[in-house]
Amino acid sequence: MWVSEVMLQQTRVEAVVPHYLRWMERFPNVLALARATEDEALALWQGLGYYRRCRRLLEGARWILENGMPQTEAEWRSVPGVGAYTAAAIASIAFGEAVPVVDGNVERVFARLTGCRESGAELKRQAWEWARRNLFAKDPGSWNQALMELGATVCTPRDPACGSCPLAERCVAKQSWTVAELPVGRRKTASVHLLHVVWVPVADGRLALRRIPPGQWWEGLWEFPRVDATEDRDRAEATLRGMIPGAWPERLGSFRHVVTHHKITVEAWLVRLEAPNPIDGCQWFGRDQLDALALPTPQRRILRLARPFIG
Repeated sequence: MWVSEVMLQQTRVEAVVPHYLRWMERFPNVLALARATEDEALALWQGLGYYRRCRRLLEGARWILENGMPQTEAEWRSVPGVGAYTAAAIASIAFGEAVPVVDGNVERVFARLTGCRESGAELKRQAWEWARRNLFAKDPGSWNQALMELGATVCTPRDPACGSCPLAERCVAKQSWTVAELPVGRRKTASVHLLHVVWVPVADGRLALRRIPPGQWWEGLWEFPRVDATEDRDRAEATLRGMIPGAWPERLGSFRHVVTHHKITVEAWLVRLEAPNPIDGCQWFGRDQLDALALPTPQRRILRLARPFIG
């Protein structure tokens, strides 16, 4: 339950299922995960994004190995990376503790059922209070799952199935014809357009990659030399030429990648070198080593473009 709840944060069920199955096969219990290296965990997490979740899951497993398995909501909140929702979900469903659970689905049910026109933090606060008052304490796990399932399958964001909803007669939004207006949405964040230029060094059937430093997107994962060329392309390319003097890049391709509200155009260029000479911050990897590396989605896509050139 803990693993599934973490994976499902900001990620669709359809995308999570295959990753969840692979993860549980490799790490069937807390001990197996706690003994894994960060690189092993990140490599298995590839494709899910938001890699901080993976690191916190690994950190949490190591915490549990040292402190024991929590059972109550309060105890679960002590686990690194476990917030109010996840702690309550595990405590109520796995251990039967009488605590409410509120996710986005429950917030939507609450807003429509009561006619609440708040948004953001105030909507969340009121939804938690409502869920606490209406909790069915004799079977909190089933009750919480039922509320979440109602929001996920009936009281959906678009085209809700009001005709089959068991709460339709009590629903303020249904009776006042305001279902489409609730919950009140947050103001959308404006999109930010970025340009990333990536050089892919290849020599003697090997590729050069570097570890992404702390503080950057995808920190701790591996990438080909990349620079942000949004503001000044010439300066960005000069940075790459400083890393790989005398290089003559050949275009591999370009594509778009979205991270939250950032829309990134990625340009990939192949750089052929006579020998795998040292490149600042980079290590050379052969074909048989590449699959074991944890790469962000755009870098994995670049790797597919570059594979034909490594023999």
